Amino acid sequence: MESTVKTAKNLPRCDAEPDDVRQPPGGGFCFDIPPRRVPSRFGAKATVLGAVFVALLRLSPTVAADPTAEPSYSDPVQRVARILEQIKARYVRPIEDQKLIAGALSGVLKGLDPHSAYLDAEAFRELQRDAHGEYGGLGIESRMESGFMEVTSVLESTPAYRAGLRPGDRITRIGDVSVAGMSLEQVIAMVRGDPGTRISLAVVRDGQPEPKVITLTRETILDRSVESSVIEPGYAYIRLTQFQSRTGEMMAKGVRRLLEQRDVRIAGFVLDLRDNPGGMLTSAVGVASAFLPPGAPVVITEGTGSDSNMRLYARTADYLGDEDADYLEGLPAAVKTLPVVVLVNGESASAAEIVAGALQDNKRAIIVGTKTYGKGSIQTVIPFGDGTGMELTTAYYYTPSGRRIQGQGVIPDVVVEPQPIAQRQGAAALHAVAVERQIPEARRAAAGDDCTSHSEGDAAAPRAGGSTPHAPRIGFSGGDCQLERALRLLGSQTSISQR
Repeated sequence: MESTVKTAKNLPRCDAEPDDVRQPPGGGFCFDIPPRRVPSRFGAKATVLGAVFVALLRLSPTVAADPTAEPSYSDPVQRVARILEQIKARYVRPIEDQKLIAGALSGVLKGLDPHSAYLDAEAFRELQRDAHGEYGGLGIESRMESGFMEVTSVLESTPAYRAGLRPGDRITRIGDVSVAGMSLEQVIAMVRGDPGTRISLAVVRDGQPEPKVITLTRETILDRSVESSVIEPGYAYIRLTQFQSRTGEMMAKGVRRLLEQRDVRIAGFVLDLRDNPGGMLTSAVGVASAFLPPGAPVVITEGTGSDSNMRLYARTADYLGDEDADYLEGLPAAVKTLPVVVLVNGESASAAEIVAGALQDNKRAIIVGTKTYGKGSIQTVIPFGDGTGMELTTAYYYTPSGRRIQGQGVIPDVVVEPQPIAQRQGAAALHAVAVERQIPEARRAAAGDDCTSHSEGDAAAPRAGGSTPHAPRIGFSGGDCQLERALRLLGSQTSISQR
């Protein structure tokens, strides 16, 4: 799907729940939750702010009519009033008050941090459509990077996937319109549209001197955030592409199905969070709770408001609404005891970092891959009641041990750098270019399995069950070094547990 994140990593679309700490204000990763309740303090401030702008616009522009007048800008409100007066009186063409207000609000929020943003009516509707998990589009997730729309992930079996788009591609133009200077919301609004309509994109790829223009037909995109399968005899593979409202439930169903198969005995899990930009906080808590013992700490959030300061645990009250059925109830007990390896990379952000950090701090999993993105802030979605709203950064989150994720990320226990495509040979290299960082089957088809890895710190070895270069090699073969390393670690842990 076209990403709801606005920066290098997810931007949460979250809903504040000030009266119920069990429903945390999502974050960054957080989270596409359709707004339900809004803290009165925010609603009042939004109303006051809007009223101030309207009042300032209604001020007589006579001050601006006298260019020799000596203005005083000592008072911030008067400074804003003077600017608006000058715009109304002198701008090269007439400008509607609503447009001026929207621009002013957008500037105020954009000046706070990269993740806070004003949502006009279209952007707010887009957020609501995201919450339903179905939209007309191309099947890409993206962020704004250096003025362009950069693809961060591509959904399988979508127009973008069939056209060969891949993470790292930069979209510079949509039709005849340059995306330079646009917000992510504006670009997403242009990319999405009614199924069956056509759209052209100018795509820049590293190593190619000129942009390539491709034309695609929009389709109905269904969010599919969970993939689960037996990737090797005895080892379950679970890939989460993002954290949506039903991700925890879908993952639990997949895990239950795999564990209850009569012809396969699952001995360990690979949880793949690579290229996962994040999503809903409650979903992240639910996913972590599936693997953690009851009551284990999952995440800490800290902010200015009392409703932003929470400690969330592996308990139903922290990942479910009051009327929701517990999707983890009845899950086989083995899911909390079997070995787990979590795969992460530089595109794992927000909610993905919450899960990785929680499992790492609770010594429940070995983290393999490269350092995560470091998106550790929470945004709350605040509706204004007129079809518009805003996303406001309201808290930072920390792992159970108190590690701050913002700007730092999660450091893997075992660092495994992916093999550069340039080192692959012949047809396999060409195939790898087309599918790099895509679905596991594609990774499996690419050639070359030389891995560069090392452990971070002394704690990794005992958790890995004594993994060494002599650990038994699993039968997996294919160009995904990180996944193969995860399977070898699971193999070593399983061998020791059976002695």
